Parts: sequence; C-alpha cells; structure tokens
Amino acid sequence: MARVLSAIVFIPILLVALWLGQPIWFSAIAAAGVLLGLYEYYRLAKHGGEIQGLIAAAATLAAFYFGRHDLIAAIIAALVIVELLVQLFTRANDEDFGEMLPVAATKVFGVLYVAVLGGYIIAIRVIESSIPQLPAKLLTLFFIVVFAGDTGAYYTGRTMGRRRLAPRVSPGKTVEGAIGGLAGNVIAALIAHFWFFPELKIVYAVPLALVMGALGITGDLCESMLKRGARAKDAGNLIPGHGGLLDRLDSMLFNAPLLYYFYLVFMK
Repeated sequence: MARVLSAIVFIPILLVALWLGQPIWFSAIAAAGVLLGLYEYYRLAKHGGEIQGLIAAAATLAAFYFGRHDLIAAIIAALVIVELLVQLFTRANDEDFGEMLPVAATKVFGVLYVAVLGGYIIAIRVIESSIPQLPAKLLTLFFIVVFAGDTGAYYTGRTMGRRRLAPRVSPGKTVEGAIGGLAGNVIAALIAHFWFFPELKIVYAVPLALVMGALGITGDLCESMLKRGARAKDAGNLIPGHGGLLDRLDSMLFNAPLLYYFYLVFMK
C-alpha cells in the first residue's frame, strides 16, 4: 500500500510540472532526482569523494537540457582526468594504490549509469516537435508504462508468483510477476494511445511497451545486484514503500535512452 500511496503523491506533481510548466520546472525536478539517485549510488559504493562525480553529473544534465549532447563525452573525459589526479595525490603508500582502480572506476561508472542514462529524461522534455505537446505525451507514456509494469509485477508476483526469476540477485522476483508486469506495460501503452497519444500507433505502442518492460525488469535486477554487492536492502529510505530515489529510478534508467531514440527514429 505504501508503494501505491507514494505514487499517488509523486506522479501528479510530475505530471503537473510536465503538462503545465515550462521545461525548466520538470527538468529541475528530474535533475534533483537523478543527483539524489547518484548520491545514493555513491553511498552504496562506500568509497567517499562524491563531489567530483556530482559536479560532472550536474554538468551532464545541463548538457542534456541545452541540447549539447556533444559536450557529454568531454565532461566524462574531464571527470576521468580529475578522478585520477585525486587518486594520485590522496594515496599515501603502495597499499593504498591497490584501491585506486576500483574507487576511480566506481566514481566514473556512477555518472555513466545514473546521470547519462537518466539525463535522457531531460532530453525528452526539451524536444521541439510539430506534434502538439509531444514531450509531455512521451514522458507521460514513460511514467505510466513504467509504473504499470512495476505495479503489475509486484501484485502478480505476490498473489501468483511461484517460479523465481533471478534467485541469486533478487529472490522475491518471479517469472509470473515479470509476465504480469509486461501485461501492465502493454495495457498502459494502449491506454495512452486511446487517451492522450493517438500519434503513437498501436503497431509501435505494443512492441515499445514490451521492450520497455523487458528493460525495466533488467534495470531492476541490475540495481538489485548493486545493492546485494553493497549488502544493502534499499539504496535509501527517502520514498515510503520504495526505498531511495535509486530504487525508483532503476526501471527508468534503461528506458529513458530507449524512448528518446524511439522518438528520433519513428516520430521525428
């Protein structure tokens, strides 16, 4: 129930900012969520030194907002150099150098995993198109498909789940739950088509929903793997029923680039 109540509170805020506000308002909310998710990732990693990663992430999100995707590679390159310099001047002896590679890699990977993937949410919001309200339609589709998949998987798994999907990574997830989640994805996409997004043809909507569902499951399992490696139940405790921001973003991070490139290929 806490999962549903949290969604009832947060989703309307996102939709109001998305449909009624300027792009900066939704983008600011999305950027805050991504940065908090990255901070939780660094807390899971337990290596400290989040400042350079968070600065690089903020710069990456700004590049997405201003449509300067070409700068993202430069930002990551700068982060790699800065992080190696930090490691060079903070390691006191030969034993400390043994930790240098995993610590530096963790910092850079966090920006790639959370900020670069999550930044596509902002990239979708600032799309300019002849289709009325296309960014709002795409992102509303994004949220309801992901939410419907998560909800369908959760309740189907609880009531009908028998066969474990990935017991080593997430013992609570089941094959039946995954099927219920995919059904929820498809139903949500069809509702979107008939309700507010007629430009999204059904011949595209159903395969898109299935791929989004599969990526959502994969993203969820990958984040569970990170938590298991850190011996943590949740990435944080910010959202009742969901844990932290990273726990809520896990299904979205893999899907944001998919939806953006779906737009470029099929709707631009």
